[in-house]
Amino acid sequence: MEEIEGILELNKTEGIYIDIGTKVYLEIEGVNFSVTSIFIGMLKDEFMIVTLPKRYKSVKNKLFPGNRMVVKYLHDGSVYAFQSSVIELITNPIRALAIEYPKIVQERELRIIKRNNVIIPGRVEAKKTEFPVLVNDISKNGCSFIYQNNKSNIASLRDGDILRVYCQFPGVSDEVGVMACVRNVRREKGQLSVGAEFQDITTAFLTPLMHFLFSIEDFF
Repeated sequence: MEEIEGILELNKTEGIYIDIGTKVYLEIEGVNFSVTSIFIGMLKDEFMIVTLPKRYKSVKNKLFPGNRMVVKYLHDGSVYAFQSSVIELITNPIRALAIEYPKIVQERELRIIKRNNVIIPGRVEAKKTEFPVLVNDISKNGCSFIYQNNKSNIASLRDGDILRVYCQFPGVSDEVGVMACVRNVRREKGQLSVGAEFQDITTAFLTPLMHFLFSIEDFF
């Protein structure tokens, strides 16, 4: 379990910034992978309630009272993290986990500008043509993708062309799309590499993108 460095005091007058339904990432003492839960409520300065985590059976034996954890989540483009511990595993009348209310919290802005090397399956619609691509580089502002330059695909793209990029993010059942503008086109090893800047990003695209960036970055 990671320790939190550079912690800031929690603003006691305003409380913690988190909305009901927020996905939280739990790094539990004695577990070498993180699990996700959903925040469902709290009593200020006393406790917080989250759903039983995904992969519950794999971590059940670590959810005993007093076991420590680090909780991380996204809110308004920032990452919040705090240390907590298990209060009680609830199985009746609901199935949930009670954890300690944080005394201290860390806030960091999500590094949304940094490009991240990835492999995300997707497709592009441009010039009345649709073709599959691999997104290999992405940030909040834009992405780059490659496709085989053959007769079944579009012949060429140019700077300034408007297209729509669809991404299939891990853990998201449906692909999500966003409008984009071509900023550069390069030929690399028989393929075209296209860099595009996102335009008019909707919440439907931004939310899974932010969670994806959060999941692949090491913030602390």
